[in-house]
Amino acid sequence: MSSNTQRPAAAIRRRQAMSYGLSGAGLAMLGLPGIAAPAAAQQAGVLRVSANVNPSTLDPATGRSGGDHQFLYPLYDTLVAWEPTTLEPRPGLAQSWTYKDASTVVLELRPGLTFHDGTPLDAEAVKFNLDRNRSDPKSNIKVDLAGVESVEATGPTTVTIKLKQADQSLPLILSDRAGMMASPTAIKAGGGSIDRVPVGAGPWKFARWDDNALVAYERNPTYWRKGIPKVDRLEMKVIPEVSTGVRSVIAGENDVVVAVPAIQKPLLDRSGKVKVFTTPSLYLYMIYLDFSKPPLNDVRVRRAINLAIDREVYSKVTMGGLGQPATTLFPKEYWAHDPALANIITYDPDKAKALLKEAGSPSVTFTGVAYTDQAAVQRQEVLMEMWRRVGINPKIHNASVPEASQAFFFNRTVNSMLAAITARPDPSMAPYTIFGKDSPYNGGHQEIPGMEAALAASRVGATPAARKEALSKVQRIALEQAVFVPLAFDVSIIALSNKYAGFQPNLLGRPRYEEIAAAG
Repeated sequence: MSSNTQRPAAAIRRRQAMSYGLSGAGLAMLGLPGIAAPAAAQQAGVLRVSANVNPSTLDPATGRSGGDHQFLYPLYDTLVAWEPTTLEPRPGLAQSWTYKDASTVVLELRPGLTFHDGTPLDAEAVKFNLDRNRSDPKSNIKVDLAGVESVEATGPTTVTIKLKQADQSLPLILSDRAGMMASPTAIKAGGGSIDRVPVGAGPWKFARWDDNALVAYERNPTYWRKGIPKVDRLEMKVIPEVSTGVRSVIAGENDVVVAVPAIQKPLLDRSGKVKVFTTPSLYLYMIYLDFSKPPLNDVRVRRAINLAIDREVYSKVTMGGLGQPATTLFPKEYWAHDPALANIITYDPDKAKALLKEAGSPSVTFTGVAYTDQAAVQRQEVLMEMWRRVGINPKIHNASVPEASQAFFFNRTVNSMLAAITARPDPSMAPYTIFGKDSPYNGGHQEIPGMEAALAASRVGATPAARKEALSKVQRIALEQAVFVPLAFDVSIIALSNKYAGFQPNLLGRPRYEEIAAAG
């Protein structure tokens, strides 16, 4: 690794950080003036969350945004759950799963489960959901279940899943969207859609959705986990500007704020009114590229875009030094990380300039979309200054998370998106999502040479070592072809009012609220 990526923190001098778009107090925290006066006493049994995005949908199969999970977890239980700190699979709606052979998995459901509408959550309901998730034209999670050959209800609470080949990833895949069970009766009544009228089997039931303002939930009185949830009502308030959410929690207007940028953490720490949870996560800030269109269909241009970025500086300036520069899909602490890949996109602005010249032009322009919140705009400005210095001049506009996703992934009106990929329970899920030829989140919407076989192999290995070797090959192909731009791994920062207790962070950085209760 070159010395450019090994500089100590002390080398990130004040004047250097200022050259990337920060000055003065901005180096300590983004401006957060005017803390509001304390709010009136909260309603008993109501947990109020400041959420940073509006959901794209409340149907786990058709969602278009990684930010949807925080809205889906209250409504839908999954077939398999996971341990928060290790992501080891554990029983969920399925009390057990067994590999009868390398390509046959049998799920045994808990008896007596029901959906919010009172209909049974049995083996037939699970078959309906899995078949819908893997074959419905509107499903955006087909890639997660691409390895499934068939699903059969082989008993009232027994589901047998036949796989196309050996696949060790299925249990954790069933702990994500693909394993979120929705009422078949409700889906049929809605003509195949439950986007706005969700019916699941989770700890809360849907109450209402005021677009771009509020998603409200009420306790599910028949939830199978006794004593859960621990508050009667959950209100998810959509506040895209996280600094506003931070102020609202300090003022007592809300009880939880999520997705807090590292640069705003000092204000929460000093308030004395909240508990601040700062934990590592697999959440990766990255840039999606449409590598099917000029100028990004030229690998030399894509490599130049990567090599022009000093990820050490990017992390220091935009994340207060709490993030981890990303040169692969996985952080150093994660078992699937391969240090042998670290040098493929090492910061090298001279090489970036040479590649652009080799591609036929010392200056390149492409279009893009980024989010509108203050932290996202800052990340964008830092990148644009780094690119400008080598002759890359993108034209980027800003939009909400659902609007940006729609523009890039589905309407294809821009050829890049400055965003992130949210963490996934199984390490094969992220690369399948962004590199799989049939995934709607493959930026180029086309097959990447050598990738499909590598992806398939990443799910076959019976040991972590075997899977790590296959996952390394997947990453090497993606990095050498420069079909994406990894930037930095985030830390998950969530603040909870001192009036509450019981929150447990997780490695995915995706908050869950069912265990939170009034303190004392």
